[in-house]
Amino acid sequence: MTDSRLLRALATGLLLAVVMPLRAQELSPVAESRSALSPAAIVLGIVRYTRWPSDAPLRLCVGEGSGAELRAQLERTPDPRGLEIVETPRHLPPPAACSVLLFDGWPPVAHRETLRRLAGQPVLTIGWGHEFCSDGGMFCLQRIGDRHSFEVNLDVAARSGLRVHPQVLRLARPGPKA
Repeated sequence: MTDSRLLRALATGLLLAVVMPLRAQELSPVAESRSALSPAAIVLGIVRYTRWPSDAPLRLCVGEGSGAELRAQLERTPDPRGLEIVETPRHLPPPAACSVLLFDGWPPVAHRETLRRLAGQPVLTIGWGHEFCSDGGMFCLQRIGDRHSFEVNLDVAARSGLRVHPQVLRLARPGPKA
C-alpha cells in the first residue's frame, strides 16, 4: 500500500471512528472495516507520517509480549525506512536508543521517569490513556468501546523536533498541555 493510500485509509478510519460517530448499522461494510483500526495500525500510521531529523533506520521499542500485533501489521505494510521492533522486559526501564517508545506494560513510574528524561528529544512517545499525555507523552491511545482513537500533546510534539504530518494532527484530539 502506498504512503498516500495508507494515510487516506488511516484518515478515513479515524474520521469515522472519532469525529463522526455513527451507529454501526448505518455504516457500510467498507466504512465499518476502516473505522475499526487496531492499535497497531494506529501506531504504525503515526510512525509512518512522522519525520525524524536523521534518516537512520527507526527502532520501535515495546514491552516484552507487546510486539506481535505490531510485527504482523508491519509484515502487511512494510515501512520503507526499515522499522525494527525491539521488545524489552517489562521489569526494566525502556531502552534509551529508541526512535519510538510504545509504553504498553511498563509501570506508570517508569513512564514518568522516561518521559522526563526524553523531554525535548526526537523520540515519538505513545501510550495508553489521557494520563499519559498529562505526564508528557506525545500520543495517547484511547479505547472507546470496541473502537480506538488517539490524542496528541501538541506542546510535546513541537518540542521534540519531530515533524508529524498535519493530517495526523488534525485527526487527533488535542490532549492536555505539558
